[in-house]
Parts: sequence; C-alpha cells; structure tokens
Amino acid sequence: MLCIMHLYMTRSQMKPEIFIYSRQPQLSRTRSLLAHFQIFSLPVCTTFAMFTAVVLFVVLYLLYTAISAVWAIFLHPLHHIPGPKLWIAFPIMRYLSHVRGRLDADIRTFHDKYGEAVRFGPDEVSFITAQAWKDIYGHGHKQLSKVRSSGSNPMDIISAGDANHARYRKALSHAFSAKGLQAQEPVILEYLNKLTERLCDAAESQMPVDLVKWYNLTTFDLIGDLAFGESFGGLDSSHYHHWVSTIFDSIRLIGFIKFKDAYPLVFKALAPFIPKQLMESRTKQLDHSRATVKNRLQSQRSRGQADFMESMLRHRGEAAGLNDEELVANASILIIAGSETTATLLSGVTFWLLKTPDVLEKVTNEVRSIMLSEADITFNNVTANLPYMHACINEAFRMYPPVPTGLQRVTSSTPIEVSGYRIAPNTKVSVHQTSAYWSSKNFYEPDRFIPDRWFPEVKNDPSSPFYLDNRDVVQPFSVGPRNCLGKNLAYNEMRLILARVLWKFDLELCEESQAWSDQNSYTLWDKPPLMCMLRTRAH
Repeated sequence: MLCIMHLYMTRSQMKPEIFIYSRQPQLSRTRSLLAHFQIFSLPVCTTFAMFTAVVLFVVLYLLYTAISAVWAIFLHPLHHIPGPKLWIAFPIMRYLSHVRGRLDADIRTFHDKYGEAVRFGPDEVSFITAQAWKDIYGHGHKQLSKVRSSGSNPMDIISAGDANHARYRKALSHAFSAKGLQAQEPVILEYLNKLTERLCDAAESQMPVDLVKWYNLTTFDLIGDLAFGESFGGLDSSHYHHWVSTIFDSIRLIGFIKFKDAYPLVFKALAPFIPKQLMESRTKQLDHSRATVKNRLQSQRSRGQADFMESMLRHRGEAAGLNDEELVANASILIIAGSETTATLLSGVTFWLLKTPDVLEKVTNEVRSIMLSEADITFNNVTANLPYMHACINEAFRMYPPVPTGLQRVTSSTPIEVSGYRIAPNTKVSVHQTSAYWSSKNFYEPDRFIPDRWFPEVKNDPSSPFYLDNRDVVQPFSVGPRNCLGKNLAYNEMRLILARVLWKFDLELCEESQAWSDQNSYTLWDKPPLMCMLRTRAH
C-alpha cells in the first residue's frame, strides 16, 4: 500500500515530506526520516529493508567480534601464554603496527612486561630464550614450515620448501666454501680501496659524511660484482643505483603485503593512499633482477674469479639445476641478503663505538698497533689478530641486529613444546631478536655497549658481572638447516671494512645523529643517515 502511494505521489509531483505527514500520520518517525533519504529514488519500503539489513549486519558483526575476542582471550588453546589482550582480541593491531614500522618496538615492550614468552596475536607467540632457537629452528626434529605471504616467492632460498631449499643451498655452496671465500678477497679489497678513497675525499672537504650511504654503496657494489660480475657503480657515481632504491622501498612494502593478506577488503579501501612508488617497487626489483640474470647468462666474466652465478649454473640442465625463474629469484635474494644486512651491521657498530668513547679508543689502538700498514689488513690478519674488534662486532650484533624481528615458523597439526611452553597446532612461533638481545633476563646491563661480555674467559669467571650473560641467545645468522649460508663472507667483509675505517680515520658523531638508533623497522631497519666528521689520521 505504501509503495502504491509513493508511486502516486511521484506522478503527482507532490513533495514526499508533505505527502507522508499529511496523508500517513500513522507512519513511524523512522520511516518518515527515511523518506528524506531514499537511496537512488527507491521506494520507502525498499529503503527501510536495506537500512534494516545494514543494521542487522553491523549488529551480527559486532556480536561475532565480541564472541571471537572472548574466545581468543579466555578459551583459546594458547590462553595460558600472557600477552596484550587488545592485540589478542583484535589482530588488526599487529598489522597496523607493522605498517607503521613499530611492530618490533612494540613486541620488545611486551616482552619487558610479560616475560620470556609473549602471545601478541590470536595465533602468534614470540620467545626470547636460547632453548627456543633449538626448538623452533634447530636440528634434531622435523623442520617447522615457514610462514609465507602473498609476496613470498617459493622459488627463492628464503621461502622455498625443504626439498627445494636443499637444492638451492647446494647450488650456492661452492661460492661460500673456504676456497670460494679466499678467491673473493681481491674483489673485496678492490672495493675497500675505492671506499677509502671516497672517504679521504670527504675528510678533506671537512663536511659531514653519511656513513650509512657509503657502507651501502660499498656492500651493494661488492655483492653485485661477486654475484654477477657487475658492480652497481655506486662508489664511482656517489649515488644509489635505481635498482638499489627499489630494494629499500620493497622492504617497506612487506608490512602492507601482510596487511593485505589478513584484511583484503580493508586494504583495498586504503590502497589509494599508499604511495604508488612503494606498490611498484617489488615489480621493478624483479624486472631488474631478470634483466641482470639474462645479461649475465649472455656474457662471460672478464675477470678470472668465478662469481655466485657461475656456482648456481653448475648443474644447469640437470634435475638438481636451477631454471631461469629460480635464478632470478635467488639472485634478488643474494643482493639483498649480501649487502643491506652487512651495511646495517657496519652502521650499527660505528654508531655504538662513537657513542662509547672509551671503547672506540681501545679498539682503534688495537687495530693501529697490530696493523702497521693498510696492506696488513687482510682476511687472515683481521680474523686472527683483532680479538677486541671481534668482540665489538658481536656486541653490535646484540645491540643492533641487522634483522631485528622474529623469523616466524608455523607448527604442524600436532602440539609441540617450545622453551617449556605447550604450543597448539598451527601457531606462528619465533625468537624475537631485538627483544631477546636487549632483555635483562639474558644480559647484564643490556642497554649498554660492552664488548668485554664476549671475551671467552668471562664464561668461566663467577666474579664477572657477565658470567650469567646468555650469549647463546644471540644468533643473528639463525641456526639449524636454514641458517645463513653467507655468514663467513659477511664476517670477512665486516672485519675488513671496519678495520680499514678505524685504521685510516678519526671519527666523530655529529649532533644530528646522536639519537640515530631510535628507528622504525619493517622486517629490516629503516636507517636514517649516520652523519659523522672524518679526519685522516696523522701518522
């Protein structure tokens, strides 16, 4: 009846509000109001039905959310593990934190409050114990599956399943063998000499120098040569190669990808506000990797040393060999893992040395007293003769791990025990590195840069304040069958570069970088410039 009246009203060109109030005084106030806001000129009855459906949907959604929150907090199989109830009830909180770059800082705060095991989502648990490293990543048990996102590439060594991971690792193993590492020393020294020249120029200018930039330029140029026989040219141009810039953007994209996987509709609504450059970074990165691999396959190295690509091509054409897409995927991983993380550690150790003058003086004296010339700074010499510098590097790994987050694994369909805690099936577990390394449960005065804690003798000296330090919890290269294949190469690069910088230059931290370590993180650190004044040492 109401619909017929409305049709008559429309044909008579009568005003809807006059018609309703004068002819239908019995209509409720709600229906009268709806008549003012008819959706796309629909009849009032249809508008009311749609309004009712929306209200019902909202009520049901809120009810479902409330029930889910209560179940997650009080009834879930992980309810015995403490954590922030707001995050457990509303998992969107952890994704928003990741996008903002504060997830690692938030998890560290949770561990300080709740202890060695923290549940920071309905099905996510973080640990800070040495035992958790063994239970989650170690040998002696079936490997837990990696947590993958839509941005993961199953054809790279990081995200691959166990069978392919073993195949990729075998393909790369020759490049990281003792013989392979020794052959790389001349290449590393070549780029180290270039870095020294550029820093000498900067010292002469008496202008502040961004050491984050120069460490990045060096390690990217170096890994480009070692991987493909082709430098990125950063040390020559003093600028980042465009592909290197896309890597930095793609790292920030990780949080958005995980948000999209968890909340696709919300992400779709927010997507227009995400910088286009960020969204396109991963595609550009893979395109350049593909072009670089193609060029490498079509050319021959002019230098005698073999590069990583040659190692990956050893079994090409065989069942164990890598196809073209696998070469592209692993080449991209090699560039990121072999450059950004090394530059991060060098930046971190430089910052903490400059913030701790007595340590800086001691390590500088060690390097300059043992290395009588630049020519003495070689793999063998820096490995065998600089124990205090090694301790500084280890302490920098603790204070500023290149990968600050937890490397998540997911439990299988049966419960397991991690560090004494019963963990339900299909739970994401990890050791959160920053939280573990900065915890007073693991280290004496954890917020101070004290290399002495790494000396072997303190482990056996009950009178030492560092006697109870849990040094085994620091595993920046992970443990088990998926630990970092490039660990020895990374150590060689770090030792050579740091020793050369300390031998050649006197450094001073600029005022603008005094709080440099206060950073956001997006799986990797979002490093600001590390501004320093350099002076070439007086001989």
